Amino acid sequence: MKRPFLFILVLILSLVVGYQILSIWKGVSLYQINLSKETLFKAIQATPSNPDPFYRLGLFYEWDVLHLDLKESLNYFRKAIERNPHEQEYWLSLARILQRMGESKAFEKALGNAILLFPAGYQGRWVTGNLLLQQGMLERALPHFSYILTNYPNQSHLVYDVLGKVVNNSDFILERLVPRNSASFKQYLSFLYEAGDKESVQKAWQKRASFGYQPDRDETLRHIEFLISRDELNGAFRIWKTRLEEEGFPVLSDGNLITNGGFEKEKLLGGGFDWKIEKVSGAEISFDSSITLEGKRSIKIAFNGKENVDFYHIYQRVPLKPNTEYVLETHMKTKSITTKSGLKIEITGIGPTFYKASEPLIGDNEWRELIVPFKTPSQSQGGVVRIRRERADKFDRFISGTIWIDNVRLTEKRY
Repeated sequence: MKRPFLFILVLILSLVVGYQILSIWKGVSLYQINLSKETLFKAIQATPSNPDPFYRLGLFYEWDVLHLDLKESLNYFRKAIERNPHEQEYWLSLARILQRMGESKAFEKALGNAILLFPAGYQGRWVTGNLLLQQGMLERALPHFSYILTNYPNQSHLVYDVLGKVVNNSDFILERLVPRNSASFKQYLSFLYEAGDKESVQKAWQKRASFGYQPDRDETLRHIEFLISRDELNGAFRIWKTRLEEEGFPVLSDGNLITNGGFEKEKLLGGGFDWKIEKVSGAEISFDSSITLEGKRSIKIAFNGKENVDFYHIYQRVPLKPNTEYVLETHMKTKSITTKSGLKIEITGIGPTFYKASEPLIGDNEWRELIVPFKTPSQSQGGVVRIRRERADKFDRFISGTIWIDNVRLTEKRY
């Protein structure tokens, strides 16, 4: 068994060494990556029918700053094509040189030949589209980019990035470029979210039905969260209410801007204008069906008395009108709340800042109504309603005890 193995090993080594000797004798090695001009000339002398050294010399004269010569580059690209006219990359490189030299007709012919060789390929379409854009030929470039969007959707962000810089018109891109299907529209919308283009996002959303796009809950929430992040709370809230109705959740009709103010549901849609409830060290948050003001349950916060808790972990965003008077109300019940820093409800402005808060509750309290009247500043978009306990700086700073919250309301003041 050893002899055949040794024979095969010696044969392989001999072939490798023989190849290296032959390569050195010919002056070129396939293992070389950055081939010099001299090496390429030797390769041409050794195998004049091989198009690759000619093509590489074309690239050399195109890109090497010290030897830049577009005519020589053009010459070698043509010689490569003479030897192999079926290589798309050769035609694309030829087109690029012809473009730089201002040879418009020859440039367009080279691009046409490149596409004919491999019409279904990504690279040819991408390079052709970009070269046509550089020539100011937008209408001729569009079909190539549309082809990429249809057949290579994972490259859509690149296409939209390039076209967005050239056109800078989302209406044009929607009407002329985005394929008329739900998946393509979703990809374009995702691109706009990542770009942070609020105006284009809103325009696209209005046209979603014409692309057959019916967003599911998560997609709707992403749109709502995007609008909220851009301080478009009123527009986001309208979409939120529509989604609640579509999914069969009750929408309050008495003007209350708080979603799920009685904490009857752990969450409605999640995200958006739902309550945000976060974990916090030193306190446990839960829903309590045994102690309620009205309805089936309230929300309970139990402090363990071991930490000076800075509590802000139950909150909800709300839309608000500018220069408008509102009333924020809730009911709280407390049991053995220690320290001078108790629990309260507050609202903080989004956009133009403002702040209002109720009195804090400590000790023992049966259900107490807390009322916070306030007026929004001009250009106000909304605010954040929050259950709050500020960190205490006194000796008895470790808070213990339990609080229940129920029936949170935020309404416009009526006269």
